Amino acid sequence: MEPRHKVLLAYDGTTPSRQAVAYLDRVFGHREDFGVTVCVIARRPPSYLLQSGGGKSFLEKEDLLDKAISESLAQAREVAERGRALFSVLPREAVETKVSLQSGDLAYEIIREAESGYYDAIVVGRRGLSRVTQGFMGSVSYKLAQHARVPVWMVAGKEWNHRVLVAVDLGEPGFRVVDHVAYTFALDPRVEITLLHVVYPWVGAEPRTQTLKRVARELEVSEEEETRGFFERARKRFEEEGFPSERVRVKIVRSIFGPASAILREARREGYGTVVVGRRGRGGFKGLLLGSVSTKIISTLKDRAVWLVS
Repeated sequence: MEPRHKVLLAYDGTTPSRQAVAYLDRVFGHREDFGVTVCVIARRPPSYLLQSGGGKSFLEKEDLLDKAISESLAQAREVAERGRALFSVLPREAVETKVSLQSGDLAYEIIREAESGYYDAIVVGRRGLSRVTQGFMGSVSYKLAQHARVPVWMVAGKEWNHRVLVAVDLGEPGFRVVDHVAYTFALDPRVEITLLHVVYPWVGAEPRTQTLKRVARELEVSEEEETRGFFERARKRFEEEGFPSERVRVKIVRSIFGPASAILREARREGYGTVVVGRRGRGGFKGLLLGSVSTKIISTLKDRAVWLVS
């Protein structure tokens, strides 16, 4: 029977992708409704194999290319099976493999597979899939975070737990984050969830010359009704999925340093293994593929799993 929840694990056998396996096993291994597809994309052999010269006929070169493609796919299948074998908690029938031949940009191949297969999320090791050492901002992971319409779970570190910090604003982007978390952890008896809303006083075009106390009070008054409505809606969403709202904590903090700093501090101080953020808040510029908050979180929090929800 098809599992209710399924994720696409972009796997290449490197340490970051093996860490992604360990994360899924640790956090979801007890779930009977959770499935994983280990996806390996085989590299296409270079096109120069068909170029003229070298004393071989076109048919001979075509045979060489076919042989090279077959070898690349066979190697990819071996990598996928080794990745599948790393799962020690999830039952074998819950883990599938999928191998395809690369035809374009690696990140877009993964995105196309995730969207066409109706996966709930893409899971990837934080440093991406390339064997070339490079900064995170230029990696496959970052391209996935930029362009995937499905949530992207980026895994780093080695120690994880069932404590989840969910950073939300009060708009629709924030509720999409809540919706993804509620759906993913429906009926999960182990997970602990905290919804974190950061009140950032220094907003608006006009300069703030009042005292911090006065600004904070003005924000409390202006956001009181919206805050109440948002968290009431969130409560109903969790209960629709069978997750008791009593097990969802709500924490509202005030930070003069901005939401990202508050989220990072909370994640580290309270030891959350997974941090969930929206790709952009409701105030984000449409021209930016990642918001300033999500960019800072994924580039700074290197010892946690970070989920990005569009």
